[in-house]
Amino acid sequence: MDFFDLTETPTEAIYRAMGQLIVDAMPEAWLSATACAEIEEDDNGLTWGRYVPAAAPDQQRDFDPDYRCYLMFDELRRRTRKPGHALWVKARFTLQPDGHFDLDFTYPDAGSE
Repeated sequence: MDFFDLTETPTEAIYRAMGQLIVDAMPEAWLSATACAEIEEDDNGLTWGRYVPAAAPDQQRDFDPDYRCYLMFDELRRRTRKPGHALWVKARFTLQPDGHFDLDFTYPDAGSE
């Protein structure tokens, strides 16, 4: 997979790769892990991650998502662009150990555009 040009990569492959990058970033056994992105403008944003460790299910710990997560979030943002609509500004990819995931987007308030 060419992470610098994901235009031809199927969306499902991006989801699988994102999940694998999260799994690879886990420093210990975990119950859930979330990679987040905040992208305000083209090519201007950041990513971060939080996970729930299996040994301490009442806690959350930070992890650093691989830089390729940002590239995949950016491509997903491009794919969800609709003419006349605002682009999302935040995304959250939450992965469970069994491979199930949720992907949530936050859009800017109408009054802030």
